[in-house]
This record gives sequence, structure tokens and C-alpha cells, in this order.
Amino acid sequence: MEEKLKSEGVCIYCGKKYSKQGISRHLSTHLNQLPASEKHTALHLRVDGGPYFLNLLVDAKATLSTLDEFLRDIWLECCGHLSRFSYASWGDELPQDGKMQRFLSPGTTVWYAYDFGSTTELTIRCLAAYPADVKRKIDLLSRNEPFPTMCDRCGKAPAERLCTGHWSDEEERFFCESCAAIHEEACVYGEQMVPVTNSPRMGQCGYDGGRIDVERDRFKG
Repeated sequence: MEEKLKSEGVCIYCGKKYSKQGISRHLSTHLNQLPASEKHTALHLRVDGGPYFLNLLVDAKATLSTLDEFLRDIWLECCGHLSRFSYASWGDELPQDGKMQRFLSPGTTVWYAYDFGSTTELTIRCLAAYPADVKRKIDLLSRNEPFPTMCDRCGKAPAERLCTGHWSDEEERFFCESCAAIHEEACVYGEQMVPVTNSPRMGQCGYDGGRIDVERDRFKG
């Protein structure tokens, strides 16, 4: 599935659209123009979850728990599951009360997991550090645009519901609201319908969407 997805993001500064790799490089041209500061450092992070991505500008003195809260709010939170950061997949856990500058520097990658049952795994790469002050602890610089997903049944309307019972099948699984109602009555998994969301957490547990950047949480066609 991921190979078919064209992952692109829009630059918060100029509004132009770039590929997943291109937007990270492009953002550096804007970030290099940030007002310099002798006392503060801002980190450019890219968070990857398969074809889904975020580019973030963070205060280096903010804690990992601040980043954890942001990731939950934009991509992950469903049932208050536990989460962890580490330098390698399921390696030694990093303390979330530690400042990001302690664990992240240009070239460093940190692994993140949310929910230790139906786990969503992310990688967090520090792309650059800038001697600049930031107004907020975390700024969203870019996010992948919602992937075009049409109803598998009618093929005419944007998909709004996903049948998790068929999530790993090649059968019909994405539905517009009208077709979802028909599918729910006929499918033995009918009660397992969840919203289609712009998140690597889609289809897992009780996830039904984020609380940050909600206008890009759905494909509208």
C-alpha cells in the first residue's frame, strides 16, 4: 500500500508543496533565516511513520514529554496508552522529563512507540540545529497532505470510514458514509468501522483523529 502513496507536504513559510524528502531540505532555506540568538537553540525534527511525516521546529530545552504530548495530539491518542522513547527499537527507555537537547542533535535518530499492544512506531530524526529563539515549544512546519482515498464500493466519493475487520485484506475496506452504512449491515465486522484519518495510527484500537491541524486530518476530495 505504502508504495502507491505520494507523500507530499506544504511549507508553512511559503505555501509551496514538496515531496517528503524535498520539504525537509526546502525548510532549511527558511530556517537559516531565523533571527539569531546566543542563548537559545531550535531543533529541526522530522517524524516518520511510514508514508506519514511531520517536520517540527522545537525548543531544544523542551522535554521529551512535551514532544510525546504533541505526537499524541496530532497523530496517536485514543485510549491513554503508555509510550516510550529509545535510541533503538525497544532499547533502553529515555526519561521523558529530560530535555530534547540531551538526546537529539543533528544526525541523531530516536525511536518512539505508542501503545504496547497495537503499537504505533515512529522514528524521530534531528536534521539540524539553529541558534534561534522560538515562540512556542513546538511548531508544525509541514505535514504530509491527506492521501487521496476513494470509496472502495462506489468509487465516486471520498472514503470516510474504514472497516478494521478488513484492514489487512484486499477486499473492500474504505467506504464513503453511504456505502459504510450498507457495509455495516452486511459485514460480520460491521461494528469495527472507524474514521479514515491522516495518521499512522489509522485503524488501530479506538483512534478516531487528532486534535492538532484537524483541517488536514481527512481527505475531502
